[in-house]
Amino acid sequence: MEAQDDVLEQEFERFIAFGQLLDRRTRRYLVAYLRSKLSGTPYAGELLNDRYAEYFQRALDDIFAIDDLLFVCERNASITRQIVLDTLYWMKKTFARSETRHPYVQEAELLQGWSVTPARAFRPRYPHLIQFLSSTYVREELDTRFYQDRLDKFFSREVTSWTEADHAAFDRILTDLLSQWDALLQAKILAHQLRSFNDAKESFTELLEQKVTEYRRLTTILSPFTEYLGWDMSRDLWQATSFDTLQEYDNLLADEDSLRRLADLLGNLREAEIEMEEETFEKTIVRQEWVTDPLSRSEIVGVHESQDLNHILSSEAALLSRRDTETAFLKKYADHGLLTLRYEDRHAVRSEDQVMEVNQRIKQREKGPFIVCVDTSQSMMGRPEEIAKVLTLGILKMAIHGNRRAYLISFSTGVKTLDLYDIANSIDELAAFLNMSFYGGTDATLALYEALRQLKSHDYRDADVLMISDFVMYKIDREILAEVAHFQQNNGTEFHSLALAREANAELLARFDTNWIYDPAQRGIIRELTRGLTTIADR
Repeated sequence: MEAQDDVLEQEFERFIAFGQLLDRRTRRYLVAYLRSKLSGTPYAGELLNDRYAEYFQRALDDIFAIDDLLFVCERNASITRQIVLDTLYWMKKTFARSETRHPYVQEAELLQGWSVTPARAFRPRYPHLIQFLSSTYVREELDTRFYQDRLDKFFSREVTSWTEADHAAFDRILTDLLSQWDALLQAKILAHQLRSFNDAKESFTELLEQKVTEYRRLTTILSPFTEYLGWDMSRDLWQATSFDTLQEYDNLLADEDSLRRLADLLGNLREAEIEMEEETFEKTIVRQEWVTDPLSRSEIVGVHESQDLNHILSSEAALLSRRDTETAFLKKYADHGLLTLRYEDRHAVRSEDQVMEVNQRIKQREKGPFIVCVDTSQSMMGRPEEIAKVLTLGILKMAIHGNRRAYLISFSTGVKTLDLYDIANSIDELAAFLNMSFYGGTDATLALYEALRQLKSHDYRDADVLMISDFVMYKIDREILAEVAHFQQNNGTEFHSLALAREANAELLARFDTNWIYDPAQRGIIRELTRGLTTIADR
């Protein structure tokens, strides 16, 4: 959430610095007000006495008064960021469009031209100005007769004869006239802009309301997909038929407890595995120690007893000076007991030892992705079709709920694929699959070929494969089956089959790791399947 807050702060700062909306002070005010709306707390800062600021403030009030908008923001940080970006962009775009696209552009250019017209050129042209203003504004708005009388008096004499006082008085009259004209023009432009703002706000608010309604409906139907659902304002709304189809099969999944349990178990195949990782490496231990060399005498380090006459102490040599102590000296010499100086020399020695170490650690593998192949041939029409669709929706919901990638392959005489990882852009395609009519023959070769192609990719190399079919089909190419066996033996890939038929191709089913055969006409078979799957899942 902190990273998300940092992103929003960057967007706010960018808007304040480069928003091209009014002035920096107003943009800073709007950002502070928008922050208060996002947090759901009243704005406690300074209010601006500005019509534009007041309008955008009211617009933000209306936008964030949309039912459940704040509810959605609280539960999805990426959508909150997108709403902020959309709102800031809407304010900038609306203001820029109204500023350049209003019906008074020519009048504004005319006012600009008159404001730079010198007095000499003004004299022959001012009647046209008075006529234009009198036809554009009523007397209560602008008293053109008053200004005409004043200007007639000035131009009754040649401009060359005007004194400095005359020029100053003329400038005052002209400035007053143009100022009143500018005020009236800006009032008209502002009124038009506010009308345009209001229309734009209603359109933007209506779109946000539709998005909130759309998002809430989808999250109700596809609760595990909630965090994957995006908020792209540029794309069309999801079709109503998509909602109806998803609702229909979600209700089937919710009502059929046995179907829900079966989908739950299928969706949780290949639980997280425990792996033991072993790491061997060579370690070099470097040692540095001091070694004493007795043959090298460079430093006196003390006194010891020996018979080394070259280094005896003078006190010991003094024993030889008298006869009565000479015998004591000789005895000490014989016993290596003379006190002598002890010398020592040390030097540092560096050594290296090579040691081999083995480290072991336990690593828990995440659940792998899931590839679901669904037979959409004509032989699957009826109850098998309905069960296949419900199970597919349930398995995909379980996969997303477990944060696992899911890849859907529908096949008959050809294949259609759908990567459910980008669920926000796949809702319509998923609904189209659930709403489609099954037709054509059965060719599982292409479906397995596509599944194998995904197993070779980075995203699905650890995937398990489930094929839902009646398995009323011709033989599959031997090369494809050989490659299936290769993945089973070398990659640990598990291939599961769910046969929706009384009888199925036994030779083909033998190629799968696990097989479930379900007779759609038999009652209670789903409960039996569920019990069997529970046993497998508990291993």
